[in-house]
Amino acid sequence: MIALRKRNLLSHPLCQVAMAILIVLGAAAPSCGGGGGGAGSGFLGTNQPGSTNLTSASTTTTTPNLTEDDVNTIMMQAVNQANALNAPAAIVITDRVGNVLAATQMPGAPTSLTVTSRRGVTGGLENLTITTALTPFPAALGALAKALTGAYLSSNGNAFSTRTANQIIQEHFDPGVMGTPGGPLFGVQFSQLPCSDFSMPGSMTPGAVNAGPHRSPLGFSADSGGLPIYKNGVLQGGIGVMSETAYSLNLNIFNVPIDNDEVIAIAGVTGFEAPSAITAPNIAVGGLSLQYTDATTANLAAPVSATGSFTPITIPGYFAGPAPGHTAVAGTLYGTSASGIVPDGTFGPVLYPNTTIGAFVFTDGNGHVLYQPTNGLVPGGGVAITAGEAQALMTSTLNVAFSARAGIRVPTNTFVQVTATIVDLDGNVLAQARTPDAPIFGADVSRQKARTAVFFSRTDAAAPVNAITIPASTATGTFADYITRSQSLVDPTVFADGIAWSEVAVGLIGRPFYPDGIDGKPPGSLSLDFNTRWSVFSDGFQTDLVAGPTTLPTSTKQLNDIAVFGVLGNPPPAAGCANNGGSGELPILSGGKTAMANGAQIFSGGAPIFRGNTLVGGIGISGDGINQDSLVSFIGVQNGPTTLNQAPAAIRADTLTAGGVLLRYVNCPPSPFLNSNVQNAC
Repeated sequence: MIALRKRNLLSHPLCQVAMAILIVLGAAAPSCGGGGGGAGSGFLGTNQPGSTNLTSASTTTTTPNLTEDDVNTIMMQAVNQANALNAPAAIVITDRVGNVLAATQMPGAPTSLTVTSRRGVTGGLENLTITTALTPFPAALGALAKALTGAYLSSNGNAFSTRTANQIIQEHFDPGVMGTPGGPLFGVQFSQLPCSDFSMPGSMTPGAVNAGPHRSPLGFSADSGGLPIYKNGVLQGGIGVMSETAYSLNLNIFNVPIDNDEVIAIAGVTGFEAPSAITAPNIAVGGLSLQYTDATTANLAAPVSATGSFTPITIPGYFAGPAPGHTAVAGTLYGTSASGIVPDGTFGPVLYPNTTIGAFVFTDGNGHVLYQPTNGLVPGGGVAITAGEAQALMTSTLNVAFSARAGIRVPTNTFVQVTATIVDLDGNVLAQARTPDAPIFGADVSRQKARTAVFFSRTDAAAPVNAITIPASTATGTFADYITRSQSLVDPTVFADGIAWSEVAVGLIGRPFYPDGIDGKPPGSLSLDFNTRWSVFSDGFQTDLVAGPTTLPTSTKQLNDIAVFGVLGNPPPAAGCANNGGSGELPILSGGKTAMANGAQIFSGGAPIFRGNTLVGGIGISGDGINQDSLVSFIGVQNGPTTLNQAPAAIRADTLTAGGVLLRYVNCPPSPFLNSNVQNAC
């Protein structure tokens, strides 16, 4: 009875709200009467971290959102700096969940935007040019992507920028260092997509915000000029600046360009900077310190000033503009209904009562919880994952996260912060929830990972890819080329033989060099030739699946209003990404969507789920280090309901030799748990 009473207190919504506020602030979580058990002990036993290893307690009880005055101040500081640099720019400010709060395009700012890696390659989104003939303020699309990247990659335990993104998505980590593997978040640039069935369109009412997370016109940005915004040390949003026509990246981080966009962004966030202790240089991945900015306040061309005024603009499909008589909109308060992310139990019953620290769930902004545990649709015959199993598996997975040591947070020895998604065989979402302070980007990415892992593990995965008729960026111009090359590299029956493919394994054959990190080798079978076709804007199957038919009969590649990628703000297709009204892409499945309705993902943190020897779904984890994501996905299933299991060892992708090299199935970090000495947990 005592243990049950403790779990009920911990699960009480008021207790969870109190914990949420303190955790989001980076403070110690209250115990609210005690701990509670997870779903199965596994390696974790009773060694749950509870409220330990968090930062010292704070007396602050509220997290103030960005006010309209705050947004105007940030915008004017950026505008004045742009004027001082003689670098007129498009500037966008968002809140933490991606609502645009203000946008401007200064007189003389770019009237076109061209996506280019400057590598001279073709394919994917390379050389995509957006002009005022397609949308009124094309540079604002790049600025918005940068602002969302700064906001979504960050949390109250890590502050990352578009410079950070640049460092972790390229073919080498660090970029410019030959003979090293791809970046740890290789592929994340194709997330938060406008065609996604998860990332929401912005409010179409001037002056209004709505529940997020919101979509990005160009996915994640690796172009400098995107920074997170903090108020009183708490993450509240992001700023993005675009003063050039080229939307690009830095191919070698040992070059240290002082970029006007970054200087303008630094001026904008003055007074709203990230706490210095949690900025990227304080966080190491694989022993390498991460980048935050190349520019500093020493590069400011004039003292920071918020005087003056600016002209607000709209961004069709993303921002309807401020209310009449205003220039900005106040941001939502993360953790409240308006933001679309709330503590579990805020509305209705607690869905995951046995988690050691309360979960957060997604809402529609009107008091309705989204992605509650539900029964799978496929496979039939009573084999699909049930709502009860999805609930138990989510509980188990979140408890692994709460017990595991984070990889990219300050202070060290805090728990992993991630979003988890569970899907059925057709990619229908059966449950989605998160830890309190997980970076927003992981919400969309966790869904991508779950869907990608289960799709490639199906016995019929090759057939729908072969049937795609729209052009691809491959040498043959066909999607079938990805299957043909996979059959040659891996096995003649690949993606049709029931082998279980994890995100680790899919990622290995999705790199421009195979094996990953060995320069001069041919590409992996889901990637493209490095010298002629590959770039971060054209990385192979992942890009082609969502870019759609983007070539118009002109000399310039452009996206039009029906392009699947949806840059120009048209509503997402009803079936999500990879299908636009039957334009020759993936078929619509049982839930009315494609198997990868928010796009594919190709870095670690997802695995298929089995019932005995039968594939029934997938799980995706995202938000922390890639090995932490992999750990949580693997042990979450292992500690979950006994009716579900990992893929039998005999049919996992790590039994395959691809190009003479054994594939891997799961990568887990050393000393993975906070209160356990267990090693080799996976």
